[in-house]
Amino acid sequence: MAGHSHTRHLFLHSLAVLSGFALLGWVVWHVGLTDMLHYFQQIGWWAPLLLVPSLAIALCDAKGWSCALPAAIHLPHIPLWRWSLARLAGEAINNLTPTGNIGGEPVKVYMLRAHGLTTDAGLASVVVAKTALTVSQVVFVLIGIPFFLYRLGWIEQGWWIFVPLIALAYGFVILLIRWQRRGLMGMAVRALSRFLPQWQRLTHWEERAQRIDAHLLSVYDGDSRRFVTSTIYHFGGWLLNAVELALFLYFIGVDAPILDALIIETMIQPVSAAGLIIPGAVGVQEAGGVYLCRLLGLDDGAGLTLMALRRGREMLFNLVGLTALAHVSGTFLPRKIHSV
Repeated sequence: MAGHSHTRHLFLHSLAVLSGFALLGWVVWHVGLTDMLHYFQQIGWWAPLLLVPSLAIALCDAKGWSCALPAAIHLPHIPLWRWSLARLAGEAINNLTPTGNIGGEPVKVYMLRAHGLTTDAGLASVVVAKTALTVSQVVFVLIGIPFFLYRLGWIEQGWWIFVPLIALAYGFVILLIRWQRRGLMGMAVRALSRFLPQWQRLTHWEERAQRIDAHLLSVYDGDSRRFVTSTIYHFGGWLLNAVELALFLYFIGVDAPILDALIIETMIQPVSAAGLIIPGAVGVQEAGGVYLCRLLGLDDGAGLTLMALRRGREMLFNLVGLTALAHVSGTFLPRKIHSV
């Protein structure tokens, strides 16, 4: 049964990846490479400047994670760039594997264990940071919706949609935090133990889950300012994503207001979320970006170029994260003992 389940999972994963690349191929074929090459030529020697907002985004998100650490945990000073490299390593795993953007979270903790970050406190911090990132993303998207409707001339007909959207977002955030305050990790392990009653290791996991839940409760009930601060830093990261897109538009020679960059960045978030089962939302993000740009009056070549630049930055940062992970893994591997 386990073998059959694994085969089915592998088949669905392969199908999702192939579907994503097929969609990407269709978008590239439909748009063509000629316009893209023209836009890339506009960048020229200014290309390195395109990474400046990306570096700022990485530091903002790393600071957001470091602020999510429970107050009771006292670590020696860890430079922000180490937090950033650990986060990049975890996000690389999230982007490249079909784990629903959670498979890389333990990797982030693993990257900093040599600096005194314990597993319990580390996992609690990534849960809080992931929650703060999600909350800030929801706020970011909600801010973009009225601008999007105004840009399309639908604001008079579509203003009523804000009330249910805000209510839905508020309910989602409250529910997300309430689950964590009620012992989310412990409930997850107990649910797993009902499916796998013979698995002895779950007893150890339940003890650890209780410690993680205690850390989560200390953040939400004891020092909620940490969660708020983490959310603010992550929200700053989302705003910088819009600045990055505006910079892309400027350097490829597209005369568009910065408001368009904000609209594209906010609206591409739910599009990418819709392709969650595909690693990196390959194809889905590109198709959505081209369509959004078309709605805003930008040509398809510019839209695909923007998505290609985003994808290139993402691949570069994934490479940096995987390199850092390989270095840390090599450091932690036991040295071979050679017999004389």
